[in-house]
Amino acid sequence: MKSIQYYVDFHSRRVNHARVPPGLEAKMVQAFFDKKTDGFFVDVGANDPFLNSQSFHLEQLGWKGILIEPLSIYCELLRKNRTAVIVECACSSRENDGKKLMINVAGTHSTLESKLMAKGGRVEATQEVEVRTLDFVLQANNVEVGFDLLSVDVEGHEMELFDGFSIEYWRPRLFLLEDHVFDHKKHNYMSRHGYHLIFRTGLNSWYVSRSENFVLSLSAKLEFIRKYWFGLLFRRFKFRNTN
Repeated sequence: MKSIQYYVDFHSRRVNHARVPPGLEAKMVQAFFDKKTDGFFVDVGANDPFLNSQSFHLEQLGWKGILIEPLSIYCELLRKNRTAVIVECACSSRENDGKKLMINVAGTHSTLESKLMAKGGRVEATQEVEVRTLDFVLQANNVEVGFDLLSVDVEGHEMELFDGFSIEYWRPRLFLLEDHVFDHKKHNYMSRHGYHLIFRTGLNSWYVSRSENFVLSLSAKLEFIRKYWFGLLFRRFKFRNTN
């Protein structure tokens, strides 16, 4: 596997390639924060304590944070194996705040949406879960404005989550957003609110404030054009025919 510097130079803030192997993600996050040991994360859709976790490696470095997870079975595992604050709820819109909603249980692909985003996913059951806005959770836990990392993995429910999240107030420094890119809604939302897409690790899009002044190479720009525009119709067709 190629080095971090092959893809991104965090010191000069230059992105050489827009597609980074998922296996490098943890090292990339640590490099972005210059191996910081006292950071703060918010992990929405925390799921398994270790498997594909966006925050476990940071917790091991000494970071504190909040793990937001709607399914009781995963919350039990998180309480046993993690040191961060566990909040058992799903994050959604202001309209849904305080309600109890049914979630489609499908392991790591569980969602409040009627259709699963992941190819090959299967709904195993449904479960009633508490729903709050992300604003409510952050305020209730006295999270500081401008915290370091926000990771969101809510399997297609992102726009509803955004409705309950005041991004211009909280201004997380790095926003890891899972995006299958079946449309541009999430990307347009982030762009409208002053965030710049710098690269992707697997399905996770990396957004930072434009004030971070990252510069994309021509190669990286072309990779984004191919992913976000040329490949969009194909992914939409494929999604419709696998659900």
